[in-house]
Amino acid sequence: MRCKSPLFSVIVPIYNNGHDLKKCVNSILTQTYTEFELILVDDGSTDESPQICDQFACRDERVRVIHKEKNGGVVAARNDGLFQAVGKYVYYVDGDDWIAKELLEKASEKFVKDESLDIFAFGYVKVYDSGRYVKRGIEVPGGIYEKERLKREVYPGMIFRMDKRIRGGIDTASLCNKIIRRELLNEHYCRDTVLFRGEDSVCSWECMYFAAKIYFLDEYMYFYNRFSDNSVLKRYREDLYDNNKAVTEYLQKHLGGEQDFRINQQINVLEVQGVLEAVYQEVDFHHSIFGAARLLREKHKEYKYIRPSEGMSLKVRLYILLLNLSCFKTLQLFMLFEYCINDVYRMFKKLIYKTA
Repeated sequence: MRCKSPLFSVIVPIYNNGHDLKKCVNSILTQTYTEFELILVDDGSTDESPQICDQFACRDERVRVIHKEKNGGVVAARNDGLFQAVGKYVYYVDGDDWIAKELLEKASEKFVKDESLDIFAFGYVKVYDSGRYVKRGIEVPGGIYEKERLKREVYPGMIFRMDKRIRGGIDTASLCNKIIRRELLNEHYCRDTVLFRGEDSVCSWECMYFAAKIYFLDEYMYFYNRFSDNSVLKRYREDLYDNNKAVTEYLQKHLGGEQDFRINQQINVLEVQGVLEAVYQEVDFHHSIFGAARLLREKHKEYKYIRPSEGMSLKVRLYILLLNLSCFKTLQLFMLFEYCINDVYRMFKKLIYKTA
C-alpha cells in the first residue's frame, strides 16, 4: 500500500531506458525497507519506457509516474520528481542502474537514530560489459561528520585533493551515492536545466557544502551501468566546452567565498579539466585538427587567463600554457601523441601478459 508519509522518495529520471529499466525498478521495489514512494519521471521517451513505467504503477501503489511530452534533460526530470516528492529524504537513481537491496534499510537506521542527519553517503560500483568491476568509495573513514569535522576533513579536498600532487576528490561528485534531506535539496537543487555533463556534481557538492551533518558508509550500495548504450559519454557534443564552463561558473557562484576551505582553488582545477576534456573529445572522435582548432579558438576567445595550481603535473602545465596562447593545433598534436604512446604501452602490456 502507498505510504502517506514515506521516509524516502526515490526518483528515477528515465529517457529511453527500456532495455535496463525493469532491472532498475525491481531493485528498488524489492528493498528490504518498504516505507518509500517511487517516482518514475518519463522524460519524453520514444521507446517502451512509458509503458513499462505504467505497468509498474498498476502493480505497486508505491509507484507514481510523471509523463513529460518532450525530453527536457536529466536535470529538469530530477527537479520535476523533487517538486512532487513527499518523503523526508530524497534519493535519485538513474534509469539504467540498480541498487543493493539493503540500501534503504541501512539508510533508515541512521536517519531514524539521528534526525539531524542531512546526507547519507556511500560507495558505488562501476560495472563494465567485460564483467569488470571498479569500486569507488568515499575517501574518508566511515562515520558521522558534523560541520566542524566537514570543514577540517572533507571540504579542503571535496572536489580535488591538492597536496604534493592533484588527486581525485574525497566525494564522488555523484548524486547516485547520496540520500539527501528533502528540505536541504529544495534549497540547493540544480537550477541550470541545460547541463548535460557534471549536472550531478553541482547539486551534490552544493548539498554537501551546506549540510550540517553527513554520515559516510564504508560500503558499496549502487551499481553504475557502464555498458548501457544510453550513456552520454559515448556521444559527441559540440557544446561540451560551453557545458563545462557553465559547470564551473555555477560552482563559483554557489560555493566558496571568504571561508572557502580551498574550494575556489579546487574549482579552478575543475575549470582547467573541463577545457582539456573538450579538447580531448576532439581527439577522441578523430576530428580534423584544423576544424577542431577553429571551433575551440572561437569558444575560448573570451576565456580569462588560466593560472596553474599547486600540484599540477608538468604535462598539465604545458597544456595550460598552450591554452593561454590559444595554440589549439599544437595542443591537439601533443594529446594525439599522448594517445599513441598510451596505446603502444597497452599493446606491450598485453603482449608481455600473453607470453608470460
